[in-house]
Amino acid sequence: MIKAAVTFSTIGLVSAFMTPTARQSGSSISMAEKSLALPMDARPANLPAGLPADAGFDPAGFSNNPPRAWLIGGEEKSLKWYREAEIVHGRIAQLAVIGMLFPSWYHFEGGALGVAPDAFAELNPYKAISTVPAAAWLQIAAAIHFVEIFRLKRVIRGEKEPGDLGLGQGGWNPFGFNYTPEEYFEKQTQELKHGRLAMFGIIGMLLQAKASGVGVVQQLSGSFNWPSESEILLGPGTLNDYFPPGL
Repeated sequence: MIKAAVTFSTIGLVSAFMTPTARQSGSSISMAEKSLALPMDARPANLPAGLPADAGFDPAGFSNNPPRAWLIGGEEKSLKWYREAEIVHGRIAQLAVIGMLFPSWYHFEGGALGVAPDAFAELNPYKAISTVPAAAWLQIAAAIHFVEIFRLKRVIRGEKEPGDLGLGQGGWNPFGFNYTPEEYFEKQTQELKHGRLAMFGIIGMLLQAKASGVGVVQQLSGSFNWPSESEILLGPGTLNDYFPPGL
């Protein structure tokens, strides 16, 4: 979760995909072709067009400096590593958003696991770092290590497309997905957009939790409570609770 919060601002800028691309000259793109994300600017010259969720957004110029071949394998420079990083961090951010909300409704009872009864009850993510038992952190680290090694071999240095972990259509497919190429392209676009939104969302959640000292659901729950002194025909009146006196 913290990893996603720290890195999204750089990785999230990239809108490249797996296709190896050679550096293109500026003359290959018409002066009339503008960035969809930034209409006041020209589309980045070295950013391949027609890719899922492509909006011509690369203000940091990542597409001008693709990773070297030794990093990703193969014989040419490629933007594949950038797109893989964006997809992964988008997925992490989506899971992090769920992780910020779900424990308010259900979490393990620590006493049954041989740890403090409230070990998993802390809803503030910063405080939870110190309340979660060390064994849980070891399990998290081991799971991350396994996934990263698998991803490195399969995608980064392998032949699979960015984001392809062998789940869903084309791999282990318990739900029987069978999209047409057009539908599959749309699903890729949806995932990238949801991931980008989640990266912004989790940043906001973490900053708000840091500022308030409580979890997101705890903050929201108070928003739906009507102050008792503001009940109709009770207290000094309703407007003075929300507007300056004398307004």
